[in-house]
Amino acid sequence: MTHLHFQELISLHVDNEITDTQSAELFAHLAACDGCRKFLRTIIRIRSHVASQELAEVSQTLDRRVLEFLNRTTAHETKREWIAPFWWTRIIIPLPAAASLALLIIIGSLLVSPILVSQKSPQQRISAEEIAKVPPEIRKQLDMYR
Repeated sequence: MTHLHFQELISLHVDNEITDTQSAELFAHLAACDGCRKFLRTIIRIRSHVASQELAEVSQTLDRRVLEFLNRTTAHETKREWIAPFWWTRIIIPLPAAASLALLIIIGSLLVSPILVSQKSPQQRISAEEIAKVPPEIRKQLDMYR
């Protein structure tokens, strides 16, 4: 048995709620355990001190307000339910449907991507008159690109 068990028995003994077998077990332990004897003495001192004190006068309104607060808090706590946020909601899709959806997204992105890529602008033809106006050094470079 642990000291906690014997301390509970001491509390029962002080409140006169202990059976005869528990009482015998408790006093056998108290004969050998100094810590539990100190605990018993402390409990008896506390009880006698509390019994000798006068009860404080509490106004009826304060008493009523405290009780109303306690009732309201416990009633409020029992009514509240926890609701999971929307982003925690799981969407259940069968595997074949999920695979087909992924395939459609991939194929669609492949079909749309050439449209989004910038296309080359058509080459413009330069007339012979305009080429004649270009200096001969630059004309050689233009001939390389034709």
